[in-house]
Amino acid sequence: MLAKDVMKTEVVTVRESTPVKEVAKLMLEHDISGLPVVDKQGNVLGVVSELDLMRKQIAPNEPRIWATLWGMDENSVEKYVDALKKYMGKTAGEVMTSPALTVDVFDSLERAGNLMFDKQIKRVFVTDDGKLAGVISRSAFTKLLVEQDKE
Repeated sequence: MLAKDVMKTEVVTVRESTPVKEVAKLMLEHDISGLPVVDKQGNVLGVVSELDLMRKQIAPNEPRIWATLWGMDENSVEKYVDALKKYMGKTAGEVMTSPALTVDVFDSLERAGNLMFDKQIKRVFVTDDGKLAGVISRSAFTKLLVEQDKE
């Protein structure tokens, strides 16, 4: 089975300039936990998830001075800077996680599922010639299981 066979094609999207509050309202209105940030051409630039919005509400812990002086690893510094940017961000582009993980319409459903398992994410966006074509969420696998039982 291919990604295009199970993807949802009606996808709520936002632009980089969309205010964070509008993103949150769209997520609540459509009962979704994340949505893609796309450019005018439909290229997927990133994703804003509930976790990204949580980071907007919770100030990141500042690195301890001793850890900084004694060689705090670069990953910790990068994580702090990323969390601080999201905390202060006002638009989808400033709080999104980028790049968003995508699969092609002709990739296998198994590839999409493995990507979700490996990266511990709730959804992958499906692209066709680099443009957003749909989304596959965890619930697609649940629906597929129920449908297969009917056969």
